[in-house]
Amino acid sequence: PALDKRDEFLLSDEYKAQSIAAMDTEQLVEIVMMNPTITLIKSARDTPLTATGFSFKPLCNLTFTRDQQITTNRGIVMGRMSSPQRHLEIEIMRFCFNKLGLKIAGEVVAPGTLEGGDFFPAGDDLCFIGVGLRTNPAAAKQMMEHDLWGTRRVALVKDLFERSQDRMHLDCVFNIASYDCVAMLDECMGPNSLTRRLVDEWTRADDGSYSLTRHDVEFAQYVREQG
Repeated sequence: PALDKRDEFLLSDEYKAQSIAAMDTEQLVEIVMMNPTITLIKSARDTPLTATGFSFKPLCNLTFTRDQQITTNRGIVMGRMSSPQRHLEIEIMRFCFNKLGLKIAGEVVAPGTLEGGDFFPAGDDLCFIGVGLRTNPAAAKQMMEHDLWGTRRVALVKDLFERSQDRMHLDCVFNIASYDCVAMLDECMGPNSLTRRLVDEWTRADDGSYSLTRHDVEFAQYVREQG
């Protein structure tokens, strides 16, 4: 059967907006988290439309809200998740920041991927960005080209040898405890470690461009040199 005007209204964005406006906060959060799709057909019975299918794409990983963005010296930068099922999380966090009145300084676009678990600010002069399973060099390059790091030096910490899902992010092997104290996974330390990380240091010139100034420095050695 053909759809009449009432059917068309029930399928319209206007009706969806009315339905959403009538929901409480708990219901809205559940819908966002479950990301449902309802398949409808014209009913031959006493209701205008009949639901024939329900599907869900739950945002299970939205629990980890440090991944969708980073905060650099330039402000909030929206990342780009390496897993397609997490892409919608970026837009949800962007919506929340806009609602809070927080300015977004920039974003990473394809082919770049950047996740917050790979980023560590370390003052006005230096920041660390892990490059491996989740964040890629294209994202780091985009950030430099648009001056979104906001530091004179950027340390790219490369996971070339391990590349394990168990330690997918830089924060799985490294963390900054204070101005002069860090924690680092011991088995990743040293030039002979089979899971060592290597650092490429990029330095910003007076014209704002970055160039490679150090290459393949063992991570623990590099950190010790920073004091």
